[in-house]
Amino acid sequence: MQSFQAGLFAILCVVALTACDPVIIEGCQSSGGIKVYCGLEKPEDIEPLGGHPWLLISELGNGQTSGGIVALNLESDQLTRLVAGVDPHSSFPQCGAAPEKIRPRGFHVSDLRDGGFRLLVVNAADGERIERYRIDILDDGPMLIWQGCVSVPDSVFPNDVASTGGDGFVVSHMFDGPRSIWLQTKFLLGIHTGYAVAWDPSTGWNKVEGTDASFPNGVEADPVNGRVFVGSTYGQTLIVADLAGINAESVRIPVQSDNLTVAQDGRLLSVGHTGVPLFGTRGCQRLAGKPCGFPFAVVAIDPETLAQEVIYEHKDGLIPGASVALSHQGYLYMGTVFGNRVSRVRLSTENLP
Repeated sequence: MQSFQAGLFAILCVVALTACDPVIIEGCQSSGGIKVYCGLEKPEDIEPLGGHPWLLISELGNGQTSGGIVALNLESDQLTRLVAGVDPHSSFPQCGAAPEKIRPRGFHVSDLRDGGFRLLVVNAADGERIERYRIDILDDGPMLIWQGCVSVPDSVFPNDVASTGGDGFVVSHMFDGPRSIWLQTKFLLGIHTGYAVAWDPSTGWNKVEGTDASFPNGVEADPVNGRVFVGSTYGQTLIVADLAGINAESVRIPVQSDNLTVAQDGRLLSVGHTGVPLFGTRGCQRLAGKPCGFPFAVVAIDPETLAQEVIYEHKDGLIPGASVALSHQGYLYMGTVFGNRVSRVRLSTENLP
């Protein structure tokens, strides 16, 4: 069986060779309608702080240096790395001490009724944990307060997280077990490798039935209607299911979906590579975080009807391959695990979400 898998993978490699050349992006200057915010290390995810001139960025880091949570002031273009305090009165569970360092993958911001915000972070710095923070906006910017954490089971490999209301949340489990030739082949063929997993303080961790996918990546949730949205990278689908695992459905989308965000008009935004799966980004992965481009697009999806519209495409290699796209006040902000910047473009009026 192993020899068959290796042979199949080799054949697929040969077929994909023409799509493996990375586009290295030199310098970090705004030009040609693209504004850049430089000085970051793999800014994978972006969330707005509603009603305030700030965006929150999850900075993954490069393995040698830890990442962090960065606030971008849209009025001054200033980047501020936030240092968290600790809430000694929090009733949220604690799976250990407050983290000394974090390597955030996906994260999620939700509004609190008192004007503050809740931040959930997938932290891969030392094992896998979901960190919870409170954010308050002071005169000089956001203040981050750690409230607790939940340890992720060894069987779950989380990429993104979203609040399901109350203290609950859902994560995307990318795949089981170590990377192997067979796993890579599954990715290329779009075979299921993971699913969404929900956590609640009363029931613990539970698979969300109906969300099986090939490399589940971005995840969003609708706490009001109890629904979960999962972007499948190599299945190129958006999956919708109730938390109870019923009424699951999916729609094919024209991107290898990475992180999901919610646009101001309520549609879901999915961004992803549009070239040959797996191999179209492999050249960039070998550059260890240097700015690297590949073709990608952003698709807006109605969460009710699953109708979709491509609102932005990039094929020029001027923007590092995007891992997140956030629409905010007429602009599209794009982060990346393949570079050192957040890039901004203006959306045309007809494509404005």
